[in-house]
Amino acid sequence: MNKKKVLLSITVTSMIAVAGAVLAISGGLKSSSVFATNGEVWYHYAEIAPTSTRHGSKEFWASSTDGCATHTFTDPGVASIDRSFLDNEYFYSLTKEDDRYIAPTSSSPIINGNTVTYGIYPQTVLTDEELVSNLINNATKQTNGWFLYRGEYYAKLSATPYRSFYTFDNETTIQQGATYWFKCEPITWNILSNSDGEYYILSSVLLDARRYGNGSNNYEDSEIRSFLNNDFYNLAFTLGNSHIQTTTVNNSASTTDSIENPYACEETKDNVFLPSYQDYINSSYGFSTSTNSTDTRYCKTTDWARARGTRCYLSEPYLNYGYYWTRSPNSGNSYVAWYVGNDGSLYGNNVNDVDRSVRPALTINIE
Repeated sequence: MNKKKVLLSITVTSMIAVAGAVLAISGGLKSSSVFATNGEVWYHYAEIAPTSTRHGSKEFWASSTDGCATHTFTDPGVASIDRSFLDNEYFYSLTKEDDRYIAPTSSSPIINGNTVTYGIYPQTVLTDEELVSNLINNATKQTNGWFLYRGEYYAKLSATPYRSFYTFDNETTIQQGATYWFKCEPITWNILSNSDGEYYILSSVLLDARRYGNGSNNYEDSEIRSFLNNDFYNLAFTLGNSHIQTTTVNNSASTTDSIENPYACEETKDNVFLPSYQDYINSSYGFSTSTNSTDTRYCKTTDWARARGTRCYLSEPYLNYGYYWTRSPNSGNSYVAWYVGNDGSLYGNNVNDVDRSVRPALTINIE
């Protein structure tokens, strides 16, 4: 990268004189080395934190007449930021050779109390019209169907809401057939168990809409299992999947509503899976042991899931809480599988219905 760094010490008073009224300095600026000449204006840029898909930048001062190439770090500096470095194309040309460059964060799981942040998925609809315009004109479509723009992933969707009066979180109505853009955001997972660094985790929100299968409640051969281990897995962990363990999933009758369930299937080996009927009444995972209404199983739909056709409740106290599949077949019918209702109750439903949500689970290892 072509850059210049001139280090000529001047006093803070001199710097203020150079910038005139442009800079509003507060707090203590211990030291600064800048290159200043008559007519130049110096800008202060605060540190920009990196993300898993975008580098960051250290704090610095830069001359407005030199394309931000002449710079020096403050130690520390507290001042108003006169223009956003993140909105400047120059930011995206930084390389690791530049002394302002901060490498992107690791794609490894991040533990925060009882939750884990890991992977990304479309969740919140974009409302910034300028950003949407930039995505339309400048974003690069990736092989996975998402779009990359300035180091961030976005997804585009023609909406098919379950009801014409469904809304996004910002309370705007989701228009049938309208095109919307969504940011691919980090996925938050609830920790159900931890055994020596091996975590069983469950998505904290309902990420997508999907039918269970085509006429059969056999989980091994189901569409939803195929979706989780192919489409979802490859998309959600496009930044890295090395911590995901292949889980031997118990699909026996003992995990369903009856130990004599004739529709139980063989165990499967999966990267991503759905919890079972018994998982959702397991108190050690934090759920009520009752199959009736309980807030321990409430789960909210995302903007993306609603635009994709998932069903949700439309009034308090269950506003935008959804209905989501378990992996367990109902013991009474070959075409019925168990799901969790918006109020947390467990119900049986026809596997062909496309309005149920996906709440994925997986096992990760963190040494």
